[in-house]
Amino acid sequence: MNFVFSSTDLTKISEVFALLMTQFGFINKLVNFHLNWETAYKLEELLSKDIFTKLNEKELHILKKAFDRAQKVINIFLILCVLCLVLYGIFPVVDNKGSEKKNYLFPGKFPFNPDKYYPLIYGVEILALAISAWSNAALDCLFTKHTVIATTFFTILCEKIKGLLDNIEDEVEVKIKNCAIYYEEVINYVSMIEKTFSYGIFVQFLCSAIVFCLTGFQLTLVVSHTQFALMAIYFSCMMCQLVLYCWYGHQLIEESDSVTNACYAVKWEEMGVKEQKMLMIIMERAKRPIGIKAAGMFGLNLSTLMKILRSSYSYFAVLQRIYKQ
Repeated sequence: MNFVFSSTDLTKISEVFALLMTQFGFINKLVNFHLNWETAYKLEELLSKDIFTKLNEKELHILKKAFDRAQKVINIFLILCVLCLVLYGIFPVVDNKGSEKKNYLFPGKFPFNPDKYYPLIYGVEILALAISAWSNAALDCLFTKHTVIATTFFTILCEKIKGLLDNIEDEVEVKIKNCAIYYEEVINYVSMIEKTFSYGIFVQFLCSAIVFCLTGFQLTLVVSHTQFALMAIYFSCMMCQLVLYCWYGHQLIEESDSVTNACYAVKWEEMGVKEQKMLMIIMERAKRPIGIKAAGMFGLNLSTLMKILRSSYSYFAVLQRIYKQ
């Protein structure tokens, strides 16, 4: 902040604020997670219930397949994080060649001559950035995997409903009751995910809109190939982070909405009146799709992603116009 208030260079200010907003969003997610650690622990306990752990081969295959797909996306995000960290470490070293002034990862002011302790300060800054990036990515991956599990539970529920009449030896009424209990537990699981991560995601989305704007602005100004690569990877990393929340949040909504179609797909006309009424209760509940909201204000879906990108572009256009003037 001392650097920002003492500088009049808009490009430097935008660079500092982009990093500042990233860290601000991360700190909020971290604080929110620690404030809700009990709920996070209950999430793990909920997953150990028999209703979720007793899976047949088909359901286990569905769960593994969903995790494999999600892990590939998460790996791309983690690779971008590592590349971003490496480039942040290389960029100041490259700029130091042929320059008398030492460059650091974070522009700031010291109450002493930092050049005397350059290797130590540089190493500490790299370590601080690595810990921050690792912890930030860990929270994003944790939310993603919980969301993927919840989405898969809805897929399994749909399969359970479609197979209500497969085995005529079992009582249909008992199977429908089990589906209703399973449905209620999944809804409870989703609400606990929202309670654990909701406010952290809300601040993250606000910060992401600013970061996209500032990073896009820097991309239009950079001359160095190294710096351009750094900004491009950083922008891609932040974009991938936002997509993790919105894409898998959107998939959760769509899969929960498919419960109604699963109820229609089963041959309900062959059931008794009592079973049909029980099935209708599940259908009525399924009319309201289950999703996760950030601070109860906006849902995690593709529509929210587009709104954030549009807002970022508007801020970018205003900033670029000010810079040209």
